[in-house]
Amino acid sequence: MPRRSRLLAPVAATVVVIIAGLVFAANFWTDFKWFQSVDYTSVFLTELWTRVLLFAAAGLVMAVVVGASIYFAYRARPAMRPASLEQQGLDRYRQSIDPHRKLFYWIAVGALAVLAGAAASGDWQSFLQFMNATNFGATDPEFNMDIGFFAFTLPFLETLLGYLYAAVILAFIAAVVVHYLYGGVRLQNDTGQRATPAARVHLSVLLGLFVLLRAVSYWLDRYGLLFSERGYTFGAAYTDVNAVKTALTILTVISVICALLFFANIYFKNTMVPMASLGLLLLSGVLVGVAYPQIVQNFQVDPNEQRLEAEYIQRNIDSTREAYEIADSDVQTYDATTELTPEELAEEADTIPSVRLADPSVVSQ
Repeated sequence: MPRRSRLLAPVAATVVVIIAGLVFAANFWTDFKWFQSVDYTSVFLTELWTRVLLFAAAGLVMAVVVGASIYFAYRARPAMRPASLEQQGLDRYRQSIDPHRKLFYWIAVGALAVLAGAAASGDWQSFLQFMNATNFGATDPEFNMDIGFFAFTLPFLETLLGYLYAAVILAFIAAVVVHYLYGGVRLQNDTGQRATPAARVHLSVLLGLFVLLRAVSYWLDRYGLLFSERGYTFGAAYTDVNAVKTALTILTVISVICALLFFANIYFKNTMVPMASLGLLLLSGVLVGVAYPQIVQNFQVDPNEQRLEAEYIQRNIDSTREAYEIADSDVQTYDATTELTPEELAEEADTIPSVRLADPSVVSQ
């Protein structure tokens, strides 16, 4: 390749980096000067350092989790790989990757760390709300917990759980790729063993961590029912409280049991234990998490919605009145009665154009 062509790519990349840096610096300086002009420099610096902290923390966690998974997968590679067409084809990739495997390792881990850090830095508001959480002095009627938990703590816990999910999933994908590349996981095998014992243990631990995070997610989803839109009004409705909440509790217990089964596979080292655990988790998710609440909604709530939802509608009304500080307002009832005859009403309607006529079909709705 001519020298000019070899220099073109680095020069173009350098120019792009310089332009992106100048644009970022201009935006940064403009925002800083604006906050400084209104005497809120501390707000700007708080956001800035929070973003930096989250970037570093999320990037470090992602790098450690994924990097450790790749490292263990490589260390657990089999010393002798079976002779097969699949392994002969993979030998070419191994020969081309092995001399540069450390470079590929750090590039992959670094890229994932940067992406995770960039995504986490965008959640600085959720983190600051969590760190500066305060009590509302009022509790919700379902869990009897301070409302501050739902406003400040729960959103951050859900965000944190999402990043842990991503780290474990990427670690699992990276482990499968490395195990497959070095013969720990095989698609073709005359003995019927698709994975080595070390690979099964490694993947079982990662799946166990994923299912354990799923159990935590089910438990947090119980509190998220207060934001449900299933019922007639916003908030937890009859089905949410009497079916979904129970289903989520059951799924939490089942997920913990399945996670323990995955971890137990460290001892058993076979495929049936994790497969049975996944089957139990999927089946319970469909039957308990989806079918049961839908049956309650369709066959118990819908035919008698007004009576069953009355308590939860009243909760919504009471909470709204409390939020607007009108709970202590004096309520007076006025009876809309009249002693006018139909003829007098008709005469009034002819003389006063602004008299409203009620459509029964609209009023009933």
